[in-house]
Amino acid sequence: MYPDHDDALVISVRIASVLVKRIIVDTGSSAGVLYLDTFQKLDLTKKDLNPMASTLSGFIGDFVSPLDTTTLLVTIGEDLRSKTIKITFMVVGLPLANNVILGCPTLNKLKAAISMYHQAVKFPTRVGVRELRSDPQESRLLGSSWH
Repeated sequence: MYPDHDDALVISVRIASVLVKRIIVDTGSSAGVLYLDTFQKLDLTKKDLNPMASTLSGFIGDFVSPLDTTTLLVTIGEDLRSKTIKITFMVVGLPLANNVILGCPTLNKLKAAISMYHQAVKFPTRVGVRELRSDPQESRLLGSSWH
């Protein structure tokens, strides 16, 4: 049995060959979001950005203008049971406790099955199904920073 919870699904993945923690898996997001602070910590520069002229809308109707987009290689999982895909992220200059949001386009590209109840992401690899579990400490840390 799994305990009742309202924790976010939080994982770690490799982005541009760097292990990045505090990544929220958001099945309600129509975009991948990379926060500017994380973009800079990945040693990326303005030359890694592509122009973008649209806005993001939040669930409460607020709007955010992304700085631009960037397309990066993301590796999810480890060793043979991993998958590396190109993901286009909207780079957003907001201070938040998490580093990245993986939205529906990424989850669809992964062919991922998400279980909030089990706090897990499953996706096919060349050698079988990989399951990533949410990090409960990171999830609770993020949850406490939102209140």
